[in-house]
Amino acid sequence: MNPAIQKIMRKRPFAYSDVFCHPPVEGMAFDANGILKPGIAPGIAAVCKNESNCTLVLTDGTWFTTWSQGSYEHALDEGLVFATSRDRGRTWTAPKSIFRSTREERRAYAVPFLVPGTNRIYVFYHAGNQEAAFPDPFYDSGNLWFIHSDDRGATWSDRLRVDLPDRDINIFPGRFHGWLNHPPQIMPEGDVILPISHCQRTGLLRRAWMLNAAEVSVIRCENILTETDPAKLRFPLWPAGPRGIRADVWKHRDNPALARLLAVFDGLPEQSAFNFQEMTVVPLAGGRWLGVGRTFLGSPGYTVTADRGRTWTPVEPLCYGPGGEPIRHPMTMCPIARTSDGRLVLLFTNNDGSQRRAKHVWEGNGRTRNPQWFVVGCEIPGETRNAGLMFGKPRVLAEVDDRGEVNLKTGISMPQFVERDGRFFVCYNINKEHIVLDEIPARVLDAMTPASAGNVRVVP
Repeated sequence: MNPAIQKIMRKRPFAYSDVFCHPPVEGMAFDANGILKPGIAPGIAAVCKNESNCTLVLTDGTWFTTWSQGSYEHALDEGLVFATSRDRGRTWTAPKSIFRSTREERRAYAVPFLVPGTNRIYVFYHAGNQEAAFPDPFYDSGNLWFIHSDDRGATWSDRLRVDLPDRDINIFPGRFHGWLNHPPQIMPEGDVILPISHCQRTGLLRRAWMLNAAEVSVIRCENILTETDPAKLRFPLWPAGPRGIRADVWKHRDNPALARLLAVFDGLPEQSAFNFQEMTVVPLAGGRWLGVGRTFLGSPGYTVTADRGRTWTPVEPLCYGPGGEPIRHPMTMCPIARTSDGRLVLLFTNNDGSQRRAKHVWEGNGRTRNPQWFVVGCEIPGETRNAGLMFGKPRVLAEVDDRGEVNLKTGISMPQFVERDGRFFVCYNINKEHIVLDEIPARVLDAMTPASAGNVRVVP
């Protein structure tokens, strides 16, 4: 473990490797607002912010990991980099740049996709305006683009735009506020889907952007597996119509976590409760798909589709079991993944905005994003409540030592679960400064899998 990582970790029992650690700086790199402190050498400053990692495996077994790098969030030098590993993530090359932001466009977050059986890598990203200054509503409004590489990232194509229909949540025709976190994935039926988050950023909410409404849509990469001409790719957006996937506003208007958030910022439920973001999707029995994302409700939200993404149920809090206790979680990424043997692994932080002295689900300073937890679940045959899921007892994956001075981003976030050759890994960032990789032994997941709960069993 890198000494810089070892110094700031309180607990990391499954440590495997360090993908990237920025060079050491004197004291903390960021202030309480997540802005890089002055006086740091330019060469070091430009690589201090590292987050939003995504890993895929090339045809020869090479691991290819992308992430967002720059001086700090919203810095003019933000961009996308990648590193590779030839020994299953144990050692990594130095990062190489794929693209950088410009003075006109913010290009900070992107997701890769490997066409199976080839080494063609697509990268999708949102490019938003950064000539206007926040809270100007035009700031960060933009479009979705993609590029591709056929030589393992050595060179990249010119970009092409993905034309998406306008949603009600968009405030400028032909432009939207949004972002991507999770790569396109191939579902059992052969569909390739790419979840995207849209938010409503208007001047009306300049007091507190944390109350902005948000929703998720699913882009179907309709012919990406067979079409070799990128200009001919098709990307319909589901669900069809003016709205994406949302929480039920009135049903959850008395939710305690939502109430705490609104009390702090003097907000209204009807403006905020339907907020749903950063969805991951896994297949369930019977051809259903499960979507899980972050919400204002103090829990991961879940939604289900029975028609391969055309329509989705309203978002509800995810619980440990049907009729059971809600799983606690704030406004940070909570991806769910399905293992090859049919189990589900949820990565979350076990905090509904009231633990660790937090005031609400957006609370920073390490109060909601530390420590990082995980839990294993399985399906209950014939059950529909809670999407038919039962989860076991959660366990801490890693914990940052947040004693003393902390910054806004202190904690662990944006984890990604990777299964490869019967082994289980989680890649994540620490303090949005370093990218690391842990391996969870199979015996640990086995011990955490619910053994019995009525007729609970793993559904293949």
